[in-house]
Amino acid sequence: MKEFITISELSTLLNVSVHQIRYFEEKEILFPAYTDSNKYRMYGIPEIYQLSHILLLRKLNVPVIEIKECMASFTPDDYHQLLSNSLKKVQSEMDQLIMLQQFIQKIVKEHAEFTSPENHYQIKLMEDRHLKQWIRYEIQHNLNARNLYENKPKLPDLFEADLHYVYDSTQINLCYEVIAPSDILLEKGNYLYKHLLVSSEQDIEDEFRLLEYYLKQHQDMEPGQIILLEKSYLSMFNNHKLHYEIQVRIS
Repeated sequence: MKEFITISELSTLLNVSVHQIRYFEEKEILFPAYTDSNKYRMYGIPEIYQLSHILLLRKLNVPVIEIKECMASFTPDDYHQLLSNSLKKVQSEMDQLIMLQQFIQKIVKEHAEFTSPENHYQIKLMEDRHLKQWIRYEIQHNLNARNLYENKPKLPDLFEADLHYVYDSTQINLCYEVIAPSDILLEKGNYLYKHLLVSSEQDIEDEFRLLEYYLKQHQDMEPGQIILLEKSYLSMFNNHKLHYEIQVRIS
């Protein structure tokens, strides 16, 4: 009968594979209108709409095993709830994609700034930064993997955050940025800073000596605490080296 179409034509019409249509038949959620004398599966208007319904449910992430129940017994309220739940999930995925987009933009921007030929001391205005203390340790001691594991904060994607090493006379506070309230406040002001590429602790010590020498040559700056800002996510550009920014508030 000319008003019916074959499985191949149905596949083309709804942009779905023949294999997928056969799979839906195997799972007893879609059947042909009839099978002709040549064993061809034939489909009419009701089957076209039924397959469209199935494909929509799959797009809403309804498992194939549950589609039969949906089509057999779901009420309008059930479908409304299904769509509401799907909408929440889509919104959550969109929020995650926006966050990923912002993070990638941050990496691209900061890498461009880091690779600028002017890699010397500069001054920039920074807003208040609220920090949560993660680990506090003596300057003469080094962090190790056990320290990090045993004191792991409840922070997703930990090493995608900017980690702050705040120095005082004898100790270092390893912190990450949070919304107030906080353990440490780095106040708004002008900060002297320089980008660093580090492969060992000795590199950091050398940079501290250079900073100390620079501040002695510019005694009008009246420096505050020294902060070492670790941007570990930038290390993808330089294997075996960490990217830091050394900062000190000046007045």
